[in-house]
Amino acid sequence: MTQPPRAEIDQIAEASIAALRAPSLFNSQPWRWRLVGHHGELWADRSRQLTGLDPAGHLLLLSCGAALHHATVAMHAAGYVADVVRLPDPDRPDLVARLRQGAACEPDDRLYRAIYRRRTDRRPFDDERPGPAALDELRAAAGRHGVHLHVVREDQVTAFAAAVARAGAIEHADPRFRDDVLAWTTRSRPDRDGVSARSVVPSTPRTVAPRNFAVARPAALEPGPGTDQGTVYVVLATDADEPHDWVAAGEALSDVWLTLTARGLAASPISEVIEVDAVRTALRRVLGGVGSPAIAMRVGVPVAEAEPVPAAMRRSGTDVVGLPGQL
Repeated sequence: MTQPPRAEIDQIAEASIAALRAPSLFNSQPWRWRLVGHHGELWADRSRQLTGLDPAGHLLLLSCGAALHHATVAMHAAGYVADVVRLPDPDRPDLVARLRQGAACEPDDRLYRAIYRRRTDRRPFDDERPGPAALDELRAAAGRHGVHLHVVREDQVTAFAAAVARAGAIEHADPRFRDDVLAWTTRSRPDRDGVSARSVVPSTPRTVAPRNFAVARPAALEPGPGTDQGTVYVVLATDADEPHDWVAAGEALSDVWLTLTARGLAASPISEVIEVDAVRTALRRVLGGVGSPAIAMRVGVPVAEAEPVPAAMRRSGTDVVGLPGQL
């Protein structure tokens, strides 16, 4: 029996609500959805672009790609293939994708359940290292989107740590970068976005130093007893730097993060090495010149006795999802 159009658009609306929980640069949530006929349109919201950290909007598109993947995961959990057309209109580059309900399929809610458990965990991880099977699964998750997942080898970690530290130093000295950090770590509660002090940990000795978010407000999350000795660093890389590559990188980021969450692992992004062009170029050399780095992550086993990380603030569906004529 053919499903009525109303039910189809309801499914798209539900998928767009699930997409509210997607990761994004500084939790900026730079997207909007518009419901049109039988499909949903995902639009980049340039008013939420971090113009100091991301002047070209690359990480904005990556964030939109993560929201798109979250939506497709919700549709799969409901028993439908997602019919997606990415960047469908060259004259409207901010139209990231059109999403429709595709053919019926066997429901799979493994990644959908992970959407509601996923957190950005900046605390030091356990001594135990994620195993080869887990890393292979993460490579496969990225590969589904045509994106390469490079695991930073032990002999490359020192160079990777130096790249992260260099990016941090450059950003700290540049008022454009500092302004973005300040703006997105001091958002008011009604904004329901940005990086909260509740999810930021104080500085502790690390092999790879975390970004300093405590510019205006002190970090409020206890680092816990983890040592970070088992942490694995990975880099997602694309074949090129075109808009569709950045969208694909975001889809891969979402897939990788939900996959590792479903396995009981934890992660946090390292975007500094992408935000500074010279450091991104150096990172590409560290990886042997294969692919264009799009985002880095730290992945590890969370300390068993640690308290859950507080959920990030999210905007409401009425703020993000619009009817025809609304954007």
